[in-house]
Order: sequence, then C-alpha cells, then structure tokens
Amino acid sequence: MTCCGTGELAGESSTGMLGGTTTSSTGDPTTSSQTEATTSGTSSDTGAGAETTSTQSVTADSGGSESSTGGTRLCGGELPAQWPDGLDCSVPEIAVHRYDANTFILRQSLCTSFEGPFLYLLFGEDRVLLEDTGAGGIDVAQAVSDVIEQWLVDNQRGAIELVVVNSHAHGDHVAGNPMFEGQAGVTVVTPSVAGLSEFFGIDDWPTQIVQYDLGARTIDVIPIPGHQQSHIALFDHGAGWLLTGDTLYPGRLYIDDFPAYVESIARLVDHVPAEAVCNVMGTHVEMTNVPGVDFDFGADEHPDEHPLQLDYAHLLELRDAVEAMDSPQIEIHDDFIVYPL
Repeated sequence: MTCCGTGELAGESSTGMLGGTTTSSTGDPTTSSQTEATTSGTSSDTGAGAETTSTQSVTADSGGSESSTGGTRLCGGELPAQWPDGLDCSVPEIAVHRYDANTFILRQSLCTSFEGPFLYLLFGEDRVLLEDTGAGGIDVAQAVSDVIEQWLVDNQRGAIELVVVNSHAHGDHVAGNPMFEGQAGVTVVTPSVAGLSEFFGIDDWPTQIVQYDLGARTIDVIPIPGHQQSHIALFDHGAGWLLTGDTLYPGRLYIDDFPAYVESIARLVDHVPAEAVCNVMGTHVEMTNVPGVDFDFGADEHPDEHPLQLDYAHLLELRDAVEAMDSPQIEIHDDFIVYPL
C-alpha cells in the first residue's frame, strides 16, 4: 500500500525532457490499524545518520558513508534522520533529499496525502530514472524538473532523457504520471505487465529479471507481483539500493496474492546478494519508532516516525515469515506488519 540533502536545489526552468505513454491506476486497500494480530520476529536497528530541512530540500549530516545498514556493502550517501512528519504544514509539498550527487529521494508531504509516498530519482550518464509520481495534488513534474535542471548545471550538461517508471499501478504511485506525458525528452512506461514487459524486454513475467542501463549505472528490473500484479523491484547497482515499493517497507505489507508474494520475496533473496545491498528502500512509512507499533490507517501526522530505510536482514525476516505460514495471517514484526488481504 501505502505510504512515505545536502543538495541545494534551484532552478525555475523546465528541462528538455520525450512524449510518453498512458498509465492505469487502482486504489490501495483501506484497512485500519493499530493492528491486532500475531506478534512475531525481531529486527535490527535501522537508525539513519542525518537531519532534515525541506523543499525542496532536506539536509543531512556526515556519517552515512561510515556505516553499513545492509549486507556488507557500505552506504556511500547520507540519509535524513527524520522527514517532515505532517505536524507542520508550512513546509513544501515535496521534500527533496540528495543522497549523493546522482541519487535523490522525494517525499510527498503528509499534509497533501496521508500516504506520504516516497519517489526516487536515479541519474546515469545517459538518462535519469524516476520511480513513482506520487498520490496527486502536487506539482511533481516541476519538482523533478528543478532537480534535473540543477543536476544539469552541476554536471555542465545541456539535457538528459527522463524515464518515468512506477513501482506498481496503485493510485498513490501513478497519480502524477499525466504531468510527464507528452513532454519532450520524457518516456512514461505504462505500469502494467504488458507495458513493463514491452519496454524492458521481459519475455517471461514474472520469473525473468532484466537489466536496464542508465549509462554507467545499471538497474536490475525484478518482477515481484503479490501486492499488485504489475509490481516490480529495482536493484540499483550504483547506490546499492534495493527499491521494493510497497512489497517491503516500514509499515503494513498489504498482500493481495499470497502465493505470488511468497515467490516474489524468494526471487528477491535469490537474485540480490546481501553483500551487494546497502539499504532496502520502500515507498511509505507507517511504523512508529516503537517496535511493532504502526500509525492508524489514514493518519496524516507521523510523530516519531520509523526511518525509511530497512536492511537486508529485514528481507530475510520477511521471507522466513511468509514461507512459514501454513495459511496467510496478519503477523506483527518490529519494523513491518505482514498483512494478507
């Protein structure tokens, strides 16, 4: 379901960005919580090393490159210790955090949507990939354009192709797609099995994993249906990030197709080795910093919110949990809740 820099971001002009394709969307489930269910599992501490500010810019302090929060790979960038929590709605509608020179995280304000989804912007030498476009009601195209414009200035470039890809087709992840369609230099990939398969050259969904080259930055595209049928994960070899969308994040892991979900988690573990992963990055935060305690469904204020990033141990914990279930059931873990529908 649902959801949640050191860079000085500026620039008012839009970049030259190739006309795209149409998208489809479906709603996310509207189940409530604080959840009563089986409590299970432990998890590792996933604190981050940074502070925040917003607009378009969230600042971070040093230390991100000194610790590993995944397998054995050290993290090369910096993450904020706290994102805007919805208590102060004077902040911008989109907070932008520069993780490193070529990697950005955008978060839609909880004041505009209780989903508070996260978006990712990954720059290669030839093109930049945007994962997800938010829940609507925000000018996500301008926010992305501002980041791209500043990156072009910093890198003394005139233009770069933008490819818009969605983690899956639920409405809180595709609502901003129409803002990018028809723009010069922009391709919007249709978030369906057919659309993803055609664009990325996937001939055997969901078992085939393919690579997509951004130019000196390789992304593995991994089909992971279960939460939603056209869900994908992205493994970014550049940052060492495993982008898991709504399949794994600090929150309620809504599962529509349980057998497919179990296979998808196993596929992630089998394909991506622990030593390659710095962080596991989802698209929402619904957990508090109290182990096993989530925010109420629809809460648009998240005081003491759990950090966005998880690590590889959480992926293994999730795999073991769902594979051990004789029948699908809600199961509370410290940092996520297995939530079959």
